Amino acid sequence: MLHMKIVLLTTLVAALSIVAACGGDVPPKGDHDAVKAAPIPASQQPSSAPPAAAPAAAAPVAAESSASSASAGTEVIVELKDEGGDYAFAPAELAFSVGETVTFKMTSQNEFHSFTVDDLGIDMEVEAGETGTLNFTFDKAGTYELICIPHESLGMVGTITVQ
Repeated sequence: MLHMKIVLLTTLVAALSIVAACGGDVPPKGDHDAVKAAPIPASQQPSSAPPAAAPAAAAPVAAESSASSASAGTEVIVELKDEGGDYAFAPAELAFSVGETVTFKMTSQNEFHSFTVDDLGIDMEVEAGETGTLNFTFDKAGTYELICIPHESLGMVGTITVQ
């Protein structure tokens, strides 16, 4: 009987030790393993024409509607912010025209981020401190949810409106 109590007590102490030891091995918020980026379809590969620069703004970025702008492309700079625990896209609201080709230049501050629009098949990943480029032609009108997959629950969301 005493032998049984000793075995039970030893098992209980071992289990508690394992639970306590595992609690200190949790990675900090924002520590993510690298994930291979999804391939870009051939129809969305960069054209040989240089993109025209567009200003980055906190308000919705509206692309020019002229035919030459749509054929030459529009460059949009998007900051993937994370300083001080404030996770955000800057700008968070973007607006484009159907048929417009856009070159997104996304710069991540200190952590890994994604630029993901599930309904459009966009899933770009940017490592901490790096800049990623994505060329995309908007072919259908609508309002689309933009998210950073690892930081969506922390408020890193935006919208893309295509008219």
